[in-house]
Amino acid sequence: MAGVGWRAAQRVSRLPHPPLLPIVLAAALLAGGYLALTTTRYVIHNYQLHQDKAEIRREIAQLDRDHEQLVAVRDYLKSDEYIEDVARRILGLVRPGETLVVVSSSETAPPPASTPEPQYTPGAEWWKALFAPPSSPVPTPAP
Repeated sequence: MAGVGWRAAQRVSRLPHPPLLPIVLAAALLAGGYLALTTTRYVIHNYQLHQDKAEIRREIAQLDRDHEQLVAVRDYLKSDEYIEDVARRILGLVRPGETLVVVSSSETAPPPASTPEPQYTPGAEWWKALFAPPSSPVPTPAP
């Protein structure tokens, strides 16, 4: 009987078994592909975050410039210079001791060249057009 058991063991070992190398290679390729895919997604996400960060920094810088302008306008509106300008230009008031002179032009003399008041341009902030100091032109937004 001992001989019969040995022959049976030989027959069992002769049974075809699947090759192991292709399975290992396929598993390695799948794992490598998964790692490459997740790494690529991470790199793209990181790049987008850096782009967003740069955009937010640009927006903060623009908001800081706008804040500085608003503070300058606020300070100008609080100044005596602005109050005097409004009193002279709009209300027609004069300081004590001054004489108001109104010059009317005749038809023969050409009208004097004057600097026009800053006008509101579409797209500009309304407060810039309304409260701009008389010596500075109204900034217009870039197209």
